[in-house]
Amino acid sequence: MQTDRKSRMAGIVISILVILLGLGWKGFTRVHTVTLYAEEGSRSEEISPVFGRVRVSGTADTSLVFTDTETGETFEIGYITPGVTETIVLERGSWYKVEGAGDLTLSPVTVRTE
Repeated sequence: MQTDRKSRMAGIVISILVILLGLGWKGFTRVHTVTLYAEEGSRSEEISPVFGRVRVSGTADTSLVFTDTETGETFEIGYITPGVTETIVLERGSWYKVEGAGDLTLSPVTVRTE
């Protein structure tokens, strides 16, 4: 009986930890997800990857170009379509200007505006 009680308590504690971790991750991704809205002219926002991988989705068929603000080096996602998410590997801690058509949703990133 004692082991049954310990097993149930361990199951409850693990369940609570999983729920708390899930809520924490959801909050983290909400804070580090940004949508860059289509405007006339160029976008003035710059992004920096939190982990080095950036997930990108958009509302228009477009190619995306990420330009490193220090070196001018460019990285490209050849083509995305609405409803499809692509991933690109960028250097963590570097800042990139994003060029592409439509509204672009990027995650997990930090954003700054000029």
